[in-house]
Amino acid sequence: MIRDKNLDLQREKAELLTANGYPADALDDAPACPRCGDTGWVGASMCSCLKELCTQEQIAELSKLLDLGEQSFDTFSLDYYSPLPFPGESLTPRENMEFIFDVCSSYARRFGKFYFRNLFLTGAPGLGKTFLSACIARTVSEKGFSVVYDTAVNIFARFEEQKFARDRQEVGEARDETRRYLGCDLLILDDLGSELTTPFVQSALYTLINARLTADKGTVISSNLTMDQVRARYTPQIASRLEGEYRVLPFYGEDIRLLRKQRL
Repeated sequence: MIRDKNLDLQREKAELLTANGYPADALDDAPACPRCGDTGWVGASMCSCLKELCTQEQIAELSKLLDLGEQSFDTFSLDYYSPLPFPGESLTPRENMEFIFDVCSSYARRFGKFYFRNLFLTGAPGLGKTFLSACIARTVSEKGFSVVYDTAVNIFARFEEQKFARDRQEVGEARDETRRYLGCDLLILDDLGSELTTPFVQSALYTLINARLTADKGTVISSNLTMDQVRARYTPQIASRLEGEYRVLPFYGEDIRLLRKQRL
């Protein structure tokens, strides 16, 4: 009797749904992703639905540090870079930035397949290094790769916390962060040279650079230091790896931030 009543109710529900233009099973618990049944995995492989969710979460996390709403290769402008000769350089600032833009955009769009695995963006403040770093972060994230963006000061502080902190929770959190720095597909280390360069920081930087090179992981470093200043500030082993394993892109020209302010 109860079974018959249940069947009658199911038929009535189906009739009401179809009468109102809905499928008979519209209220059934159908999975949002039929490919994986909402588990996020197809066998041992991550399903495309979970990859998309991870990408969205990663972009949201990056947006806390970067203005990803405006910073993209499509919005990058060469208008602020002078077409006139620049002292001591064979290319004008605009010609130089055209080349740098092509390298950075190709690096991001062909990430993992581009000729250069690592980039070193060097030059004075206000020339677009952070903007292009954000463009790279956005594009590579949208392709589904894991991206970590952080400043040199924060990164080395985490390495110090992992080694010297006494609180177990702080040590655990720092260890998780340093693992992310070492293991992500792309690490963007912003403002190298702003940190206090102690012997420990020298050691941590060498470990970070060498471990990522050994693991064949991509790294983008930006710095206000010239390569001569890098050689003077860091150990020969660090300078050698930055010059030998990274494509060095020197920025020069007038401060874009000041030019924009003057035109307001």
